[in-house]
Amino acid sequence: MKPLESAFEIAKIIARYQQGIITPPEKTILEEWLNESAENREFFERICNKGRIENGVARYSRIDTEKEYQQFIRKYRSRNSLSNYRRLLKYAALLILPLAIAATLLFTNFKREIPLIPPGFSRATLILADGRSIELKQDSAYVINESEGSLLTNANGLITYSKTEESARAKKNLYNRIFVPRNGEYQLLLEDGTKVWINSETEIEYPVSFNEKVRSVRLRGEAYFEVARNPDKPFIVELDDAKIEVLGTSFNVRAYKDDISLTTTLVEGEVSFSSGTGNGNLLLAPGEQFELDKATGTVTKRSVDVSLYTAWKDGRFAFRNQRLEDIFNTLSRWYNVQVVYQSEDIKEKRFTGDLKRYDDFSKILEIMGSSDLIKFDFRDDKVFVK
Repeated sequence: MKPLESAFEIAKIIARYQQGIITPPEKTILEEWLNESAENREFFERICNKGRIENGVARYSRIDTEKEYQQFIRKYRSRNSLSNYRRLLKYAALLILPLAIAATLLFTNFKREIPLIPPGFSRATLILADGRSIELKQDSAYVINESEGSLLTNANGLITYSKTEESARAKKNLYNRIFVPRNGEYQLLLEDGTKVWINSETEIEYPVSFNEKVRSVRLRGEAYFEVARNPDKPFIVELDDAKIEVLGTSFNVRAYKDDISLTTTLVEGEVSFSSGTGNGNLLLAPGEQFELDKATGTVTKRSVDVSLYTAWKDGRFAFRNQRLEDIFNTLSRWYNVQVVYQSEDIKEKRFTGDLKRYDDFSKILEIMGSSDLIKFDFRDDKVFVK
């Protein structure tokens, strides 16, 4: 086998060795090559350091190849010397070997990256007051007349409730529920004009018509509210561990059952926040946030950049020095993927970035992985973070 061919063959075998997919015949070839010289074994140990490979690729990319080539040719110009020719092949093989290994490894690893995992889209399940269940989709347009007279229309990922004379005369509130699964989102326009953006893995229960003294809805998950102002009817969001009361305002609520805390972030207006731990009614001003620690019942009030907590409704993910586990809790709901961490320490690493919510998941991981903070692997339909 010629030196250059041998270099590429060994490069391929070393690459397969590092990936753990080397075959018995290839392992025999590799062992024979290692036993040929101490230099081969030393080179093998160095090249198996992935960081060294990547640094080497970066170093080679800065070489002025034309300049180096001309110097190389001048030094070995003699065509009558067979020894010079053999030496040239030897040096060429030694030069190409590390590059070939690096190229083989990087190309193969690229091929093994996260497969196509599309982002979430508009979908939800609507449960009517009479127990009927309707699947809502962005490209489905229809009108629903409920038995008590409420009128619903669904179009372009938005379900709208319209007040009718019959629903206005109803003696009690009849409730509907919307459940948005993982990998989904939906929008809701309530009968009073309040608009709600509903995030993945979220359930909201609400009256089809607000016929009582307060406008009350119940939320589990995450939603952004733009509440229609009505001084005579406060708007209340009931959570498992707290209650939020407003007149007319815009705010985000994150209250997932498996999160260790829940947050309310105010964009404009004023809200009153109370929890079941005896903290009383606490007021928020625009640009402020309440965080309730579910374990201790402690409520913390702070000033925040509200765009970090409302970016999701505008098609973005915005993270500022955020824990990796918290970030992947958000991403896993949107992309419906399972995440496995190599160690507990990985969860505590921090990441800052602005990402497009409607990008494919592989693009998200490519951007996050470019920081060298973390690495990813994908197998058995799971993302392994290391």
